[in-house]
Amino acid sequence: MRYVALAIFAVVLCGCTDKPKKEPIQEQLIIADKPFKEWHRGKFYYKEPNIGTFLINRTDSIQEELIKSTGMIVEFDINWTTDSSYILTFVKIVDNPNNKSIAAGAEKMVKRCYITQLEELSYLEKSTSNLSDKIIFTKIYRK
Repeated sequence: MRYVALAIFAVVLCGCTDKPKKEPIQEQLIIADKPFKEWHRGKFYYKEPNIGTFLINRTDSIQEELIKSTGMIVEFDINWTTDSSYILTFVKIVDNPNNKSIAAGAEKMVKRCYITQLEELSYLEKSTSNLSDKIIFTKIYRK
């Protein structure tokens, strides 16, 4: 929301000068897009009741999730469909030091994720998957 206010302020401010009117619109688009792109790569985390904390390592094409309580690392392909939405597809279990089992069918999981309620250090992920009819909301934090 702060970025939108800054963008509007920039448009109003730039409208008072002799600059061409196209510049403020381009600046507004850059400001509006930037926060989402900051979440495309990096280290993040989220917490699941009864399971614990998941640490995320996200690159351009892969998302690895470490379940802290078990040491299990799961790899997903990540495909950004827009600046604020992506699809996670299960690839493999990278490490499973405690030989924990995963949920039935998890190896076929495809999860569609949407960034909502974007904040400076977190966003609310709205997701659906091919394994359930439920819509899940998860708060993702920057590490």
